[in-house]
Amino acid sequence: MARKTEFNHVKTKAGWMVSIPPGLSSTGKRERCYFKTRDAARDFATGLKEKTKSNGESASAIPPAMAEDAVLATAVLAPWGLSLLEAARLAASLKERESASCTVKDALAAWTLSCEGLKAPTLATYKNTTKRLEAALGSRILSTLDVDDLQKGLGLVGTSGAAAANHYRAGRAFWRWAGKKGWCKIELYERVDAPRSGKSSNVEFLSIEQCQALLRTAEEHFPKSVASYAILLFTGLRPSEFARLRTEDVSAEGIEVNAESKIAKRRHITPIKTLKIWLEKYPFERVSNWRRTDQAVRYLAGWDVWTDPDFFTPPPQVEGEMPAPRLPWPQDATRHTFATYSINNGVMECPHSLIQPL
Repeated sequence: MARKTEFNHVKTKAGWMVSIPPGLSSTGKRERCYFKTRDAARDFATGLKEKTKSNGESASAIPPAMAEDAVLATAVLAPWGLSLLEAARLAASLKERESASCTVKDALAAWTLSCEGLKAPTLATYKNTTKRLEAALGSRILSTLDVDDLQKGLGLVGTSGAAAANHYRAGRAFWRWAGKKGWCKIELYERVDAPRSGKSSNVEFLSIEQCQALLRTAEEHFPKSVASYAILLFTGLRPSEFARLRTEDVSAEGIEVNAESKIAKRRHITPIKTLKIWLEKYPFERVSNWRRTDQAVRYLAGWDVWTDPDFFTPPPQVEGEMPAPRLPWPQDATRHTFATYSINNGVMECPHSLIQPL
């Protein structure tokens, strides 16, 4: 049985003394306190006994090394106004969150499995973001991440444009999913800065003259691609929808867009009069090397695009003549062109009717 701690007061030449054992002193060493009167010494000793009793036997068994750590910890916490007990509770809460969470790598793997069944473009976007997060934060515990970690892990610091916006949206979808699992705090993502939208928010589209130049160039150099450009210009198909368009999907009655489109529904497009005229002269068939053909046509028509030098031979440069400046190709140009003219004019045949085959 442990020996009961006693605080006796004895008379000495220096006054009435109360001795404090090393295990209960603030320094980890025996302390002697002196008082002028017996009553003052007795009251002090009584107070020590009551404090020891209220704190339990563990208080009287604190080793000197632990007492020294407590003194140092108190100094560290002083600027923050925290006591040792408050700091201990915060540390315990953090450890509890860590044990209830998991690594970013494991969370991403589980999220990827839960996304099965989503549309292919969405899965591709999520996959790119997943790779980025895993490379930057894979070994970290999800619940320990802060806003700066997410900003850097997603590569959003100082970025703009569509790619950065995709990473931001995919990261938000992942974080919300993980938050519902209890692995992180959902509201933390609200403080992540969204990427800038870019230099310009104006929708760019092709002029009538540029549409004519595109189709005329295709007629002259790559006749099999003419129907493809006519469909893109006069239907407003998304590039991803056009990429899945088969030869049998296009006929005089219309165009069948399969269910793998962005809206995940199969739909029928009735061609406008201008498109019918083009398709009568140039029946649609898939162009096997469409990517390189499209680049070549746009380059020959005057746009600043990369082309494969082994695919076609550019026209020779006239000696002494300065080449005309090339224009950048607008993003999603054909779709924006169809939508802009249709909305502004109210009648789809105008001004498309101004663009006819040769």
